[in-house]
Amino acid sequence: MTQTLGICIPTYKRPAFLRRCVTSALEAAKQLPVRVFIADDSLDDSNQAVYEELQIIHGDRIVVRRNARNLGIDENIQACVEMCDCDYAWIVGEDDYFLPNSVPRILAILQETQANFLFANYAFVGDQDAHFLSIALDAAETEIPGSRFVSDYLWAVGFIGACVVKRRTWSDTSAAPYKDTYYTHVGRICQLLAAPGATVRMVLEPNVANRVEGTDTFTWKHDSYGVFFGFKAMCETVARELPAIAGPAHNAARVMERRYRWLSLRVAMRLRSECGYDRSQYIRYLAPHTRSTPKRWALYLISITPPAVFRPLVAAYRLFR
Repeated sequence: MTQTLGICIPTYKRPAFLRRCVTSALEAAKQLPVRVFIADDSLDDSNQAVYEELQIIHGDRIVVRRNARNLGIDENIQACVEMCDCDYAWIVGEDDYFLPNSVPRILAILQETQANFLFANYAFVGDQDAHFLSIALDAAETEIPGSRFVSDYLWAVGFIGACVVKRRTWSDTSAAPYKDTYYTHVGRICQLLAAPGATVRMVLEPNVANRVEGTDTFTWKHDSYGVFFGFKAMCETVARELPAIAGPAHNAARVMERRYRWLSLRVAMRLRSECGYDRSQYIRYLAPHTRSTPKRWALYLISITPPAVFRPLVAAYRLFR
């Protein structure tokens, strides 16, 4: 088995997605002896049939550890990376999948770089897997300073499938400051990039498909605005903990908000249509951060309107955008 790269998949209770993700990884690897490390946070046998099926076909290329207690999304990501004993760990969500030639591409690049972090570009896909919407980043394929990456592109590594980390230096970082933000892995990447002379190797050919439509798209869908504001909290913590990149971290939060417009009515309607926004999120997150009284009322009305009301509008927007 190769010691250069391991694929790390934190999993929950979605066996069909897990099967597809693991299968796509090993198909993309072709004959390369890459292992897949799976941290199972289901606490039941939801995925057992998938493990048995995959291990019959792939043997010891599939490494599974079941958590003794429920870790939650953030902590399970960290646990999955800790399982990996390879030089680099590529973290990928169970509901995403690898694109053809992605694994050989990343392995080849790892042979020629000493970077602590490699950014693996990805494609956004819709409910239908073949429906490609866009590519995450359109930039030069090169190595760039860590501080510049934090400032301009940190938003893109909220998606874990973009993250290939050097295990040795990753182990020197701390998860504690970023706990409960949903973005512990991003905070730890910032620690890697705050070191003097740190660079990021950018791989701009899409490597993973990131599914961004549908009511079951995200494991954290029930707390969508908690995720949005969690990124801001993580950036503020980075700025406090890592003064060398405080400016870039503050800018990263601004870039994220401009890109996703998470305080907009359009986003609220889309999330409501997907059952990802309700009155409790309005009270906790949006009301305190919305100055305009008419907009607060609009956001409140959206939060209590039946989700089905917005689905035709959202579908029409996606059709014509």
